[in-house]
Order: sequence, then C-alpha cells, then structure tokens
Amino acid sequence: MLEKLPEHSLVTNEERVRYTDGTISVTLWFDSDTSIFAFEIIFDLLMNEMALLYSKKSTPRYVNVEDSDLKVGRSTKQSMGSLTSRFPIEKLKEFERISTTLPEQYRSFILEIMQSII
Repeated sequence: MLEKLPEHSLVTNEERVRYTDGTISVTLWFDSDTSIFAFEIIFDLLMNEMALLYSKKSTPRYVNVEDSDLKVGRSTKQSMGSLTSRFPIEKLKEFERISTTLPEQYRSFILEIMQSII
C-alpha cells in the first residue's frame, strides 16, 4: 500500500504530495484549484526503473529512468530517458492493487490516464 511521505522542502503539500510503498513512487503536483496538474509514477524502484509522466500540457509518456551526470554534493543523479515504451497493462493492475490508500479522486484520475494509453 502506498504511504504518504513527509515534505522536507520549500514546496508545500498544497503544491505537491508524494507516496511510496518501496517499489513504486508517486508524485502529484496540483493547480491552485487543487486539481492534478501533473504526476510522475516510477515503477520498479532501484531496479530497471520506468516512469509514467503526465502533465496537463503534454501527452502522457512511459519512459525509462537513467543515470545521469553527477552534480557536486549528490551521490546519484537520474533523468528521464528518451526511450519511450508502450504502457503495459501489468503496471496498471499493479497500480490498482497498491493504490487503494490514495484519495479516491486522485486514484481514479490516474487510472483513467493509464487506461487511455494502453
């Protein structure tokens, strides 16, 4: 089950909220009216990570997450790769199973986006 992570940044919970269960990471960004502006879901954390990226201003993408050049003071740096893949139905089912603790309006919205790109 996804658990909400505490915020340790200058971004407030009204602007961004993060959840994880150890294998999946979900980050939601909100508009001023509290609707989802964008989200990032990273599957298979610490393995062959793939990310589903959504923004109101672009088409949803399912991409690889790859290592990038290190910056001073950081032990690792990752970036979204350019390799785009088809979103697998298995990932939708996995998200359905572990996302029952998300607020229903967010969960439904994300599942709708996932279903639209299968």
